[in-house]
Amino acid sequence: MALTKLNSASVIDRLPVGSVIQTVEVQAQSSLTQANTSYVDVNGSSISITPSSTSSKILLTWNCGGMSNTTNNSIRFKVFRGSTEVRYIPRYGYSNSANGEWNPCPIAIQYLDSPSTASAVTYKLQCATEANGDFRINDEPSTDSFVVIAMEIKG
Repeated sequence: MALTKLNSASVIDRLPVGSVIQTVEVQAQSSLTQANTSYVDVNGSSISITPSSTSSKILLTWNCGGMSNTTNNSIRFKVFRGSTEVRYIPRYGYSNSANGEWNPCPIAIQYLDSPSTASAVTYKLQCATEANGDFRINDEPSTDSFVVIAMEIKG
């Protein structure tokens, strides 16, 4: 995990609102094959960060490859802070392949959170499909191609 953090309170106090205070990055080699209408955790999507202030915001990004193969298949995501759902994405991607064709559905999710805490917070994704469609995330798990970034923004 890569970590960049400003530690001096006097330096942070002089920064304007909107400045990046720290960045945490996770690169995962995991993958997920989802063919279920029930939500499951997306392997490798978890990231933790400790805000320096209760007024800070956290900018989160999840980026990796994805592909879908089923007629009328909607992909749905949820973003969680701990066990609390903080964002619902009801129709992220959509596949309408009639003959077993795989359609690209890259994952590029951003979310700006206001956790109102100076304690460690952990974020993760959950995913489900419509009508038990076949959806794959990071189908090449031998590479570090699933990248998750959390940035603390001064509030």
